[in-house]
Amino acid sequence: MQRETDPDPEWIRALSGRSPAAVQSALREAAAQGRLFSHLVRQHRTEGRASYVEIGAPFELHALVRLARPAHVVEVGVSSGVSSAYLLNALALNGRGILHSIDLPSHPSRRRRAGGPIRDSWSLPLGRSTGWAVPPGLRPRWDLRLGDKRDLLPILASQLPEVGLFVYDVPHRDEDTRRELRALDAHLPRGATVIVDHGPGGGLCSALRSWARSRGATPSGRSGLGLYGARALRPPWAGPRRSRAPGLSNSGP
Repeated sequence: MQRETDPDPEWIRALSGRSPAAVQSALREAAAQGRLFSHLVRQHRTEGRASYVEIGAPFELHALVRLARPAHVVEVGVSSGVSSAYLLNALALNGRGILHSIDLPSHPSRRRRAGGPIRDSWSLPLGRSTGWAVPPGLRPRWDLRLGDKRDLLPILASQLPEVGLFVYDVPHRDEDTRRELRALDAHLPRGATVIVDHGPGGGLCSALRSWARSRGATPSGRSGLGLYGARALRPPWAGPRRSRAPGLSNSGP
């Protein structure tokens, strides 16, 4: 795996609402997690691959958790667990919070020949399970659920009081993403952040655009990646703003 070299502070500012100084401090802290990065590199090398599919902005995820201090983070899509590890590390530094991850493991049908093609960039090595690269010391804050997101996400949503950060990192169709955002919407308070990975070079999906509009937000893209996120600016029960009836004053009764 490659070390992130160009984190995007403006993206974090848009998603956190925090000052430039706070954002820069959080990103420096994320970059300083050398032991975590070295552990993940070693784990990947033992399986003969430099990387498994992952969000290309682990420092930003770490920084967002440190800045927002969410009690509950929900992640869909895990693979080897690079993003999970950075989210968990930030929660551990906060001293509070749980990461709830959903993953449908993909295993190769047979061992790949040396130098042969990789069937799926997110497929797990033979004998490994979802999130195998995550350090054991970070796992106490991890609620990992294996299965289809269509089944598990509504169940998880019904069990959580609120979700401060939702990270959606799986290949998706708009209708699926729209349905799953609806399942979580009542649990995403004002200030909650939703991030969707659209793949390298991918554009903003209409599902995230619609959710953001319903919460008074404008989606923001992470430079150089197909990552888009939005921070809810009003609570889920607040409907669209309505203009006052003609002839009524805005200055009160």
